[in-house]
Amino acid sequence: MTEMTEERLAMPVEVEKISESDGLLLDERKPFDFFFDEKDGVNGIGEVAVNISLTRSGEDVFAAGQLSGVVRLQCGRCLEEFDQELVATVEEPFFPKSTGLEGAAETDEEAETTPDEGNLYDGNTLDLFDVLRDQLYLAIPLKPLCKEDCKGLCPNCGASLNAGPCGCKPKKADPRLAVLKSLKEKL
Repeated sequence: MTEMTEERLAMPVEVEKISESDGLLLDERKPFDFFFDEKDGVNGIGEVAVNISLTRSGEDVFAAGQLSGVVRLQCGRCLEEFDQELVATVEEPFFPKSTGLEGAAETDEEAETTPDEGNLYDGNTLDLFDVLRDQLYLAIPLKPLCKEDCKGLCPNCGASLNAGPCGCKPKKADPRLAVLKSLKEKL
């Protein structure tokens, strides 16, 4: 479980300000460098739109909504930089530390199989920063592509094949693969 510390509350929300009947709506814009710094390797452009609805039942809080913004990425095939919109969905519960969730499992077996049930907050203030930052990270594709049909780079000369053929002579096929080539032609 993620524990929120009072030493650094980047996006604090006072639980008492969240109405049990109406909740609380956060509709803000934050610069990308609010969530990431240079060492994180995320090149955000402009701002992150934060649209989060907080609901409360007793001391338990549930955050649901979306984050959106534009990042500059490098294509995993042709290495060209391109801009891509990120949209991250947030659905996270928050519980006060006093509920004792950290000791909820009664046996070692239960402790291994109990899923992450939420985020803990101390006192009357919870911090959304870590949850929002994590969701933005998860929205970044593992292998970004500038376009679905990106042709990548020529393995011989390194030219971008998106601009057209590079002019390299085709390599001779490995004679050991001739059987597979003939099988492919039959299909």
